[in-house]
Amino acid sequence: MKLFKGLKTSLKDQTPFMNNKLKPIGIALIILFSCSPNDNQLAKTESQPLTEFSNYYSTPTSTNYFSDFVADTFRIFQSLPQGYSSDTKRKYPLIIILDGNAFFESTVSELKFHSFIGFIPKSIVIGIGYQDFMTMDSLRSRDYTYPLANPEYKMALSGGAEKFKRFLDEELIPKLMHNYRINLDQSVICGHSLGGYFTLYYGLKSIEENKFLIKNIVSASPSLHYNNRFLFDMVSTSNKAGIEVPTNIYISMGSEDMDDDESVGILDSFEEQFAVHKYKGLKIKKEEYTNFGHIDAAIPGFMKGLTYIFEK
Repeated sequence: MKLFKGLKTSLKDQTPFMNNKLKPIGIALIILFSCSPNDNQLAKTESQPLTEFSNYYSTPTSTNYFSDFVADTFRIFQSLPQGYSSDTKRKYPLIIILDGNAFFESTVSELKFHSFIGFIPKSIVIGIGYQDFMTMDSLRSRDYTYPLANPEYKMALSGGAEKFKRFLDEELIPKLMHNYRINLDQSVICGHSLGGYFTLYYGLKSIEENKFLIKNIVSASPSLHYNNRFLFDMVSTSNKAGIEVPTNIYISMGSEDMDDDESVGILDSFEEQFAVHKYKGLKIKKEEYTNFGHIDAAIPGFMKGLTYIFEK
């Protein structure tokens, strides 16, 4: 089974070099430029936004939130759209990003440009994470999967997706609705890998419960093979055929993620499961990204999915 792999970064120290044997003409030039108005203009330029869309979203912040359903504390990241405070009547779409420690900042950075050019409306962006990256990597399997993992996966923790969904529906989203001006009809949840599995599980549970709090699903490189394709069974055994399902689902995978025996044709097969039930209003789009692997398909999957969700 393909599991989320940690990311490693390396930093190189850069030591500034200055020649302390300055000639008199060099000193004169320093004095000249220190008094030059061009220097003041440069300082002004550096204090301004780097690009027209640099400030389209606020600097991300985070706070802790304890869930009674999960019996654990999550780190909730948030970033608000430009102009949120000045326009007190406008309601905004809600975008929820799973694996917030890994993907929140990158997603917000991408959203700045996509909102600037009009592909994705300015939104309230929320990331759900954990104390730190290592904690996320160990606990995400607990919250994003259902049912308990088969023994061969050797997962220390699994099967808690039902509790995590209740945390979203009954704790976090009501809190967000109280704190922010949100248009819940334009709500989206984005997840990758096991997070992508959870977003699809969330959508299927919403159909089962006939309760659609989060209306749109973006699933990047989902672990559809988990527990012998359990999600396929959820679709095929559904007794809600023909009901109104006000949901859009976008699923994507990198081609390198689909080149083994358990994943060949898996997107087509999953989509075909839905066609049998003829849900009214449900829209599904699937895409394969050529020459993309498991991790590098995450952010492109989010952006393409959000663009699909919000396209006019």
